Amino acid sequence: MTLPSGTVTFLFTDIEGSTRLAQQHPDQMPALLARHNEILTRTIQAHQGTVFQVVGDAICASFSSANDALEAALEAQRQLQEEAWRPAPIKVRMGIHTGTVYLNGDNEYSGYATLALSQRVTNAGHGGQILLSSAARELVRDSPPKDAELVDLGERRLKDLLRPEHLYQLNASGLPSTFPPLKTLDSFPNNLPTQLTSFIGREREITEVKQELHERRLVTLTGSGGTGKTRLSLQVAAELLGQFPHGIWFVELAPLADPELIPQTILASIGINEQAGKPPIDLLMEYLRGKISLIILDNCEHLIEASARVTDTLLNAAPELKVLASSREALGIKGELSYPVPSLSSPDIKHLPVIDKLSQYEAVRLFIDRASLVSPHFVVDKDNAPYIAQICHRLDGIPLAIELAAARVKMLSVDQISERLDDRFRLLTGGARTALPRQQTLRALIDWSYDILSENERLLLCRLSVFAGSWTLEAAEAICVGDGIELFDVLDLLSQLVNKSLVVVIEKPQTSESSLSAQGPLRYRMLETIRQYAREKLLEAGQGKRIRDSHFDYYLHMAKQLVSEFFGAKELVWLVWLDDEWDNLRAAVEWSLETHPEAGLELVNCLGYVFLDNLNNLTDIQNWLHQLLSHPLNSTRTLIRARGLLHWAWYANANYETSVRIQSMIDESISIYEELGDRNGLAHGYLGAALAAENIETGLTYFEKALALLHETKDRVWTGFALLYFGWLIETQDYARKLESLEESLAIYRELGFISGMIEALKQLGALAIRERNFELAHLRLDEGLSILQEHASVLGNSITMSYDLGDLAYYEGNYELARIYYEDCLSWAGQKCLPL
Repeated sequence: MTLPSGTVTFLFTDIEGSTRLAQQHPDQMPALLARHNEILTRTIQAHQGTVFQVVGDAICASFSSANDALEAALEAQRQLQEEAWRPAPIKVRMGIHTGTVYLNGDNEYSGYATLALSQRVTNAGHGGQILLSSAARELVRDSPPKDAELVDLGERRLKDLLRPEHLYQLNASGLPSTFPPLKTLDSFPNNLPTQLTSFIGREREITEVKQELHERRLVTLTGSGGTGKTRLSLQVAAELLGQFPHGIWFVELAPLADPELIPQTILASIGINEQAGKPPIDLLMEYLRGKISLIILDNCEHLIEASARVTDTLLNAAPELKVLASSREALGIKGELSYPVPSLSSPDIKHLPVIDKLSQYEAVRLFIDRASLVSPHFVVDKDNAPYIAQICHRLDGIPLAIELAAARVKMLSVDQISERLDDRFRLLTGGARTALPRQQTLRALIDWSYDILSENERLLLCRLSVFAGSWTLEAAEAICVGDGIELFDVLDLLSQLVNKSLVVVIEKPQTSESSLSAQGPLRYRMLETIRQYAREKLLEAGQGKRIRDSHFDYYLHMAKQLVSEFFGAKELVWLVWLDDEWDNLRAAVEWSLETHPEAGLELVNCLGYVFLDNLNNLTDIQNWLHQLLSHPLNSTRTLIRARGLLHWAWYANANYETSVRIQSMIDESISIYEELGDRNGLAHGYLGAALAAENIETGLTYFEKALALLHETKDRVWTGFALLYFGWLIETQDYARKLESLEESLAIYRELGFISGMIEALKQLGALAIRERNFELAHLRLDEGLSILQEHASVLGNSITMSYDLGDLAYYEGNYELARIYYEDCLSWAGQKCLPL
């Protein structure tokens, strides 16, 4: 369909009370809705309009002419009025507005302000009513429909609009002209402040909070500072005005220092005068008793106990009262629903969408909107779009932080703002002069949260900043204890930091029963802005080195445990651990480069054993090995250096680097093992030499020498590895020897319970069977490998070579379509994997 763009008139409609109708008449509602859609769609199209969106019972249409939109609305209302609805009448409210919009690459409208106002005009009306904005009225005032007139309803405050909007009602013969008061902010008792900036996103949160308030009497919005709890509560309240006939009252507690002043502050917000000799709380109970009201208690955290007492008292005294609170932590009252307010959605900077799709993220839309306020000519283009995405991502989608960053576009380019975020507490200052002091700078915002913590809560928060990414309770207990914090304190203190929204719990989705054991324990994280703040406090206290040393020691200990347990039944658990902890491992290695490179090389050696197939991890290990092996303190001919040289050679060989350099590393490693008499290490050196050999004969010679030593040292793990790659290297014509080696490797891996080894051995055996044209055996081997892989896909992912071998099998059996599917799957994974498992 071709949609008009530029100056467009919109007609938005929806059915009044559709939810109630659906509940009362569930069987008839589909037919009623279908007839409603038919009438509206036909009428809109007959007047040159286009229906571009249908959401439930709401219809959105666009017109090139405002007169066409008005005629369509009038005709549709008349047909709806004449329809014999059974078992209940369908009443539709309609709103018309004209504004500027454009089409994006997906033929969708962009122009939030115009579309939002169209929706707000519609929402203000009642079933059977047609409302027009002042912009639409100006275009039709000189040529209204026959037997119709436009009635001036005056200026009205519509939710989330920066200024009042003049509204008009279309009266026409044959249609009702008397309706209840418009559903605007000024039609119901309230003291909701006028918002001077537009509200961006949060559609899901608004819907959920409204539903919770429908079912409960107390909902507390929780979250760290700047996440937008206040704006969300105000937006929800604006949408619920019609449901609280006795008023919605916004009560700002942030300026209060004395908890005894809470009742007086609520009285003042409602507009009730105090009475001499009568406690304010008694006045409140008398006034609210029997009234259907909503009180918004904003920023309760610094007066949490008093806020809880007052709220509990009022809810018990006034059965029709509801309370929507906002706080860093829940009030802790019986019947309370704590609703964590998330950050705004932000793009993944590793997988950025095309520029036209960037605005789907709430954080990006907010940045663009606020940047346009301070710099009217600000535009998003291919050059600055990645930096905008980076800003939103690094600021964790925190609305206040993004607004403060956007305010800087008047003085700095977007890429300059992005570059300066490492010093974000200096950069992000200068909020609105009329805002509360803590909302004028990012540091002051977090100071507000930090200052109300207990001493031990502050200590733990600062120490937790040593973690990069996330952590477990066990890690926190191992690293953060001492100097004021006992082991048994950590759980309670961490719980308090979670309750106060300074630490976030990460709950992993459980993808299948078979992978439950590999999901790992609950993990915790801080928003990056909180972490940077806490890290500064840690350094100010002079505890940075001690905590970072403790952090390194813990991850070295865990890496050693990894080596001892990885090649067996706990492999999947350790793979999840590696994925979860890689940022912490990276931080530990980086610290070791500054302080103790010998231990750092030992840590990286432990990780090198695992032969990770993730490209980013492999690159990290190679870079770490290069830096650590080059360090003067690691130049001594030790077993740790020998292992590091060997690992560097293995990974370099996988990346097809210069063979001369690789051979030099292996030769030095072997010579150190020989010099120090480490026969097991020497076996590993021979394996490295075999894998790097320039011809098969040399490779087989080294493999045989390695196998002899591995059998001698009874190293089952690396015997299985050697047999697997020995079998892979043997010439195809030596079928019996090849088969024997691979089957022995499979038997060892089955005995160890090492899943990745079993899959690799089964793949090699399947490929061998294909070459021998033994397709029945190939199916047996490959199907078993595929079954194991699929069972643990949530951890292991896919496998390029599995798809390749299955594609070969299908091809040789003549099933070319299936072969194509497998080969395409192989290609799709080739860009994500660099080594087979």
